[in-house]
Amino acid sequence: MSTTITAIQLEELRSGDRLRYHGVDWNIEEYSTYQDPQGYLTDEWLLNSPGGSQYYLLREFDPNNQSISVTWYLAHPLQNARLALPNSQENIVPRLWQDMQSQAEPYPELQLFYKSYYFESQTEGNYETEGDTQSRITWDYWDQEHQMNLAIEAFSHGQLNIYSTKIVKPEEFSHIQKTIEKNHINIIGYASKIFQTLVALILLFLGLTLMIFG
Repeated sequence: MSTTITAIQLEELRSGDRLRYHGVDWNIEEYSTYQDPQGYLTDEWLLNSPGGSQYYLLREFDPNNQSISVTWYLAHPLQNARLALPNSQENIVPRLWQDMQSQAEPYPELQLFYKSYYFESQTEGNYETEGDTQSRITWDYWDQEHQMNLAIEAFSHGQLNIYSTKIVKPEEFSHIQKTIEKNHINIIGYASKIFQTLVALILLFLGLTLMIFG
């Protein structure tokens, strides 16, 4: 039961909310969605930590996966990543966007940090964030153990994103705090400080009165 509640709470996260993962508090900076014509859907939350780390929390709905229709992922953006074909040292990242946009056949195997990932699926659909809609093509690769995912995204305007992704469970997250709740707590704290100040002033006034007229 708790897992269901936690999953629902995660689904309701929006910009300005907060949650905790493995002892670190993360702020929700952005919420976006992605959907293709076949019904494949992802909800995506951009997480920022106070230390400057950045991850994406993903909720994937795959209508073709009969056993597990919804899967949660945590994706880490890879900066200046180098991807190579087997038995090659050439970095193919500079040509990946063009390959994907031209509907080229995905590479069967790619290597990242000398680890092999194998092509599994391709999706193409609309990516929407804060009123802005773009076309996006995604190639998904998995390692041999199917524990780590390599996701490559090509947007229509020329942007290419590469992520290292792992599967997570909703119950791994805690301390979910909505923006409204945070504002309510801040208001209560502010009111409490005002009350304490008033009490202190009243006591000070009474003390001075007793000193003068006592």
